[in-house]
Amino acid sequence: MLREDFYQRQKKSFRIWKAREWARGLLLGLASMLVILGLVYAFKSGSSRQLIGFLAQQSFPFESVLLEGAPGYSQPERARVDLTRNQEAAVGMFLLTGVNVSDPRTFFLGYFSPPPQGPVWLGWAYNPNDPEFEGPILEPIASDAPKPDSNEVVTPPEAPLPGAKGIIVGIYNTHNSECYSGDGGPDRRQGENGDVVTVGETLKKALEKNGIGAAHSLQIHDAVDFMKAYSYSVKTATQMIKDYPNMKILLDVHRDGFPPGVPKRTVTVKGQTVSQVLVIIGKMNPHWQTNEKLAKELIALGEKKYPGLFSSNISYAADARYNQHLSDGGILLEFGSQNNTLSEANGAAEAVAEILADYLKAKP
Repeated sequence: MLREDFYQRQKKSFRIWKAREWARGLLLGLASMLVILGLVYAFKSGSSRQLIGFLAQQSFPFESVLLEGAPGYSQPERARVDLTRNQEAAVGMFLLTGVNVSDPRTFFLGYFSPPPQGPVWLGWAYNPNDPEFEGPILEPIASDAPKPDSNEVVTPPEAPLPGAKGIIVGIYNTHNSECYSGDGGPDRRQGENGDVVTVGETLKKALEKNGIGAAHSLQIHDAVDFMKAYSYSVKTATQMIKDYPNMKILLDVHRDGFPPGVPKRTVTVKGQTVSQVLVIIGKMNPHWQTNEKLAKELIALGEKKYPGLFSSNISYAADARYNQHLSDGGILLEFGSQNNTLSEANGAAEAVAEILADYLKAKP
């Protein structure tokens, strides 16, 4: 009787266990398929390094996934199994949405910087150790470069471009495709020079109007891969520094990206509504304080001339440099967001040009 009762209870528990494990196995199978398909896509698209890096950051226990449901494994390792399932859920969300639950910044990355691969792959396009895919610092700025040995043969510098000596402000756009949709247009024109390039041209012409020599590069950097634009724009910025040896300020012109529902920011300058300007400083370079000092001086001048034009708070990026390691005067300016209009951004560019001119004319 006891033996029969034991077998009946074992049979019943086996049926319950089997149903639960089948449901769990189905979910695990779907998650596994996502991982496998993700790996296949990653290797085909060349982004496998980012995927493996993400899984490594999660300390993802592959062996636990393989042993899921194995007899004698689940009970003694209950805490470990629960942790594994949580990690499986995190990876599943990551593959489906691109959101890394351990990094809140990825909750908004899909809106700010959508890569051509689409939102599904956005999670591993974000790499906390190098979020902009800038790569290693290849060249020090002139003040940091080691002095040549007295016996070393020094190659003479290339002859500057005609008129280059008069250029003291350089302008380029890392994210050329960015546009303004406040008047009904698109917020991006993939593979083309968008509205922020027009703002760069407006800034250049306004500087020249105020007696400051300026150059603006129209080179496109984000046509191939938006997420890797800085790995291209660093070459443009480096070349501009070589072409214009008297350059004092190097500006990367952008526009911000706001989540849906966040209103645009505007101020009134000379009776005209213009976009507010945000200054961004990348701290991952050896002389970011020098760029910060420049930014603070410009903001102070702007507050006197056109109060509210600059956002009073500088935005700092501790894990990026935005090409600012190349220059003692490198800063990134965001003229409004996608919710502004091109006219508002152009108006802000003209006002910023006046402030830059006042700053440079006051310097020896």
